[in-house]
Formats: sequence, structure tokens, C-alpha cells
Amino acid sequence: MPSHPLTLPSTLSIRHASAVRDQLLAALAQHDAVEVEFPDGCEADLSLIQLIEAARRHADSHGKRLTLKAAANGRVFDVLERGGFLADMAPAFSQFWLHRKEIQ
Repeated sequence: MPSHPLTLPSTLSIRHASAVRDQLLAALAQHDAVEVEFPDGCEADLSLIQLIEAARRHADSHGKRLTLKAAANGRVFDVLERGGFLADMAPAFSQFWLHRKEIQ
């Protein structure tokens, strides 16, 4: 199933979480598969991780698919690391966020 591309804004913080949530939900309402892209050099905080995880679970529960265009890097990767998500990461979480089965 082809994925609908969705490029998020360059500021992905709590102040913009409502708008990003609306973008994600609208894309998932209109498409069976959505591929999210984080802009290079985007600003991110923990709310982004929570929002993407909630959207991924929402998609799964509605028979849809949410993926990332590329593995988390830059500030998004930094947020995962600072938030402690990279330690003892479940395989599904690793596959989704890092596009690999194991942390090297």
C-alpha cells in the first residue's frame, strides 16, 4: 500500500503539538498509510515522541499504518536519547524509530 507523505513543520515542540496532532489525524483520516518526515534541523521535544507514538497506536487500532520516512536523527534522535527511550528499546520501537531491529 503506497504511503501518503506528510512533512511536519520545523518546530515540533509542546507549543505546536495541537497543530501537529491535527495534521497527523487529518492525514490518517484520509489515507490508509502515512509516511512522516521530520525536516532537517527541526526543533523537537518530548511532546513529539508522545504525539508520534499516540498517532502510531491510533493508526494501528484503525487498521492503518504510520511510518517514518527516515530513521530518527538530529534533534529527534537526541530527544529519544535524553528521554531514555534508547535503553532497552523494544524491537518494534527500534524498527519504527531507528529502522533497525537492534541498537548497535
